[in-house]
Amino acid sequence: MSGNFQADGSITAAGKGEVCVVSATKNAQFRKLKNVPANTICFDCPNVRPTWASVTYGVFLCLDCSASHRQMGVHITFVRSLDLDEWTQRQIDAMRIGGNDNAKKFFRKHGCTDLKTKTDKKYTSKAAVAYRAELAKLVEAEAVKRGEGAAAAAG
Repeated sequence: MSGNFQADGSITAAGKGEVCVVSATKNAQFRKLKNVPANTICFDCPNVRPTWASVTYGVFLCLDCSASHRQMGVHITFVRSLDLDEWTQRQIDAMRIGGNDNAKKFFRKHGCTDLKTKTDKKYTSKAAVAYRAELAKLVEAEAVKRGEGAAAAAG
């Protein structure tokens, strides 16, 4: 088949070859995550009921802040719509393991106390680089538990 649609009817994620979760499963997982109090407010501003996310940082964003993230580029932050886009389980894991509260705690612990600072400065800080790496490591560990990670493939 062509594009992201496979012969078995599954959908793969944007060129990565990973299979996206079924929409009903994705929506059920996001319903739970969106009800976590810290996730009901945009990570970058005070807007409520965010409908976008930075998978890279596992944070929930409003539409306006998602545009700022898109301007930074996917090498800094990869943005997805919670409702419109397809998601892989790893991407959903990043949101579950991350979340606005965990990101806020990590950034503050690593010296980034003004979380409403200019977005591009915040996401290129040492704290951001460290959080991105830590979150990626935790997401990979979850994948290994499911038998999907690099360690599972090697062993």
